Amino acid sequence: MKLKLSDMSWPEVQEFIKQPNAVLIPVGSTEQHGLHLPLNVDSVCATYFSEKAAEKVNAENNIRVMVAPTIHYTEVNTFSSFPGTIGISLETESRLIADITRSFLGQGFANLIFINGHFNNMLPINMALSQVEEDHPDAGLFALNWWALGFETIPKIRKSQVCLHADELETSLSLFIQPQNVQMDKAVKEIPEFSLSEKWAFPDFYAPPRVFFHSRKKMPKMGNGKGVMGDPTVASKDTGEKVANAVINDLVEIIIEVINSEGKN
Repeated sequence: MKLKLSDMSWPEVQEFIKQPNAVLIPVGSTEQHGLHLPLNVDSVCATYFSEKAAEKVNAENNIRVMVAPTIHYTEVNTFSSFPGTIGISLETESRLIADITRSFLGQGFANLIFINGHFNNMLPINMALSQVEEDHPDAGLFALNWWALGFETIPKIRKSQVCLHADELETSLSLFIQPQNVQMDKAVKEIPEFSLSEKWAFPDFYAPPRVFFHSRKKMPKMGNGKGVMGDPTVASKDTGEKVANAVINDLVEIIIEVINSEGKN
């Protein structure tokens, strides 16, 4: 049973559509991740979770899940001063996602789940799916951030207090998923400064975003920072494996609920 859309022939896709199904669409970025991690972290994480969850659902349930090609170029203005950080505008990304979504729906795919690996993708994904939903109110359109999953496990095993970018979690996952591309001897701890206190401005992805936009924050810039927002020095392969398993298990549960919800509107 083939897992990736790109590996399938059109007759195989035609048969796929006839069954209860879902398509996972990983959305990442091509963006710097400190001195110790490669530019592909966001895309690799989103793709890995999508493929492993799809494998698990296909193996254990009488439903079909495929993984679409990963979207690698997205909005990355935050770190645009770092060499190798290549992106597109929010408007372009939103249009791209909307067009891809309409194309899938036009061919009869039942459920689309965007697996996001890059914080800045949330706005364009939300904009795109909201627009498409207006014309396709019965479509199964969903989007999630991988770091919002595994919430029962990750807070118990993390060692650092700030996890935002090139941090303990992304480094641990990279040590587990792509260890050949991690240079731990170059990992450094950098904690960003925000204009508001931690009471209001979220210190990491596992804190409640009471004020969800705030300017005057001191983000890592080329020349006065290494591109890290957190403490990757405490990362480990073991933590990465535990995080990955927790995220995949939650994602599997979501996929099954999405497919079972079809036709219940």
